[in-house]
Amino acid sequence: MNGSPLVAALQMGRLDGVPPLWAPHPKFAGVEMCRLVDSADSGGALTTLLVQLKAGAEMAAHRHEKETEQHIVLEGDGMLCLAGESHVYRQGRLAIIPCGTEHAVVAGEGGMVLLAVFSPAA
Repeated sequence: MNGSPLVAALQMGRLDGVPPLWAPHPKFAGVEMCRLVDSADSGGALTTLLVQLKAGAEMAAHRHEKETEQHIVLEGDGMLCLAGESHVYRQGRLAIIPCGTEHAVVAGEGGMVLLAVFSPAA
């Protein structure tokens, strides 16, 4: 990843001094997450994550039964499969994933960084 200015700024941490902490995704190999905003920060309204997928990494088909999810592609490219339809993911793309909708994400050859927002908080 080239390290876009936006991703670099988000990785610097929050204004309240909380540093970014990256952790492996508990279900998907080659995927790391950094929690930027959680339920306690937002009064239960939303959760915001940076999600980094290594080249070729896949978040296999899954669904969130209680949350709507929004993706903004910050870096890289790949594919989103949403309710059985494939969509190209590239820098600047925005996707809304309705509550309960099956979806999967696969990173391209250069990997991908997403900003993922869940509402209500996951």
